[in-house]
Amino acid sequence: MNDDILAKVHIEDELKAHLPHFESFFNRVGFKRIDGAVFGLLCFSKGPLTSDQIEEDLGLSQSAVSLSLKTLAQYSMIESRDHKELKRLKLHYAKDDALKIVASVIRKREMEYLADFERMTASAMTIVEDDVRKQRLSTILSTVKFARSICDVIVNVSEEFKNPYPVIEKFPQFMGFVKTNIPNINEAKTQIKNQIKSKLKDKLNAWADASGEAR
Repeated sequence: MNDDILAKVHIEDELKAHLPHFESFFNRVGFKRIDGAVFGLLCFSKGPLTSDQIEEDLGLSQSAVSLSLKTLAQYSMIESRDHKELKRLKLHYAKDDALKIVASVIRKREMEYLADFERMTASAMTIVEDDVRKQRLSTILSTVKFARSICDVIVNVSEEFKNPYPVIEKFPQFMGFVKTNIPNINEAKTQIKNQIKSKLKDKLNAWADASGEAR
């Protein structure tokens, strides 16, 4: 029997001080604070934990921990396995791939919410007749579609790349480049438009002069 697993697993006091941040973050994105505490504990733990260990470390009831573990498992944040020797014991692990966790939450929650809201907005646009409300709803619909496309990118990157982290680590640099160069792009577009207008004007003047001489 592996005594290390059955012994109470402690995390460093400095890490315990970070658990409230997990609670706060999870609460802000629509989960319960207890879910953040349990997930944070499993993330910081050096090994898997049993339900009893989680209850003891966090001072929570059995029912509260059980419900939280079910929620975390539903969104693929944790994995639970039977103990090799003591089948009555379940060992709980935090998943190691954070992007897949985020993608799972987005797929099972945000994308469903956005799809429902998109259908509602599209339906409402068929009812209103005035341009003001149609325009208002049109901006909402476009924004929801944009949000869904961003969610699709996150989910697709997590599924298509064997190791997506080199890609996502460079993404902020790419966005910074785009943001920095947007003024240059706009300036270039303005210059191109002015050049086209100038050439068109020259051709029209030349055509007018030629027409005058012909008369």
